[in-house]
Amino acid sequence: MPVQAMAPGASLPPDIRIDWTNMVVSRDELVCLALNDYWEARGEDTRGRVAVAQVVLNRTRDPRFPNSICDVVTENRSSSPRLCQFSWYCDGRPDTPADPAAWRASVLLAKSLLMRNNAISDLTGGALWYHNRAVDPGWSGRLEFATRVGDHYFYREAGPRVQQAGTPPMTFADWTDEQARTKTGEDSDQLARSNDR
Repeated sequence: MPVQAMAPGASLPPDIRIDWTNMVVSRDELVCLALNDYWEARGEDTRGRVAVAQVVLNRTRDPRFPNSICDVVTENRSSSPRLCQFSWYCDGRPDTPADPAAWRASVLLAKSLLMRNNAISDLTGGALWYHNRAVDPGWSGRLEFATRVGDHYFYREAGPRVQQAGTPPMTFADWTDEQARTKTGEDSDQLARSNDR
């Protein structure tokens, strides 16, 4: 879904300059991550906000979830229109940020996480789920507690699925670079095979 359809007023603040050659995603993907930060975690300290954003990035890397940030943020796996993975997206209220200072901070956070060669590692240990500590969802008992950061508890799967997945790359940028190298390698292999014929 295009960002402008989600949040028509969610434009990048004019004073923030972004060198898109140094980013690992498109403008829309950056805005989707910033919107999720704004609505899910803007009251947290920086560590808490990074941890919440990391869940979105971890899901983007996991084949069981959509492979784009915007699709992860807007995903609704239920038949109910109000049970999205991230509740702000389908709560029936406008999604355009109302606080310019908080929106600016969300955009800067997303920019930092999505820059090539950033050094922001995953402090959730690969978590794919989280919840505010004020609630106790039934699903949390089926998962392995990973960590608490700020007002949120983070969870990951335990057992063979985690072991099969292996260690995730240090940063989302490392993962996107790894995907590009894999794609380039596959393209080279296909070209070599076609030349052998």
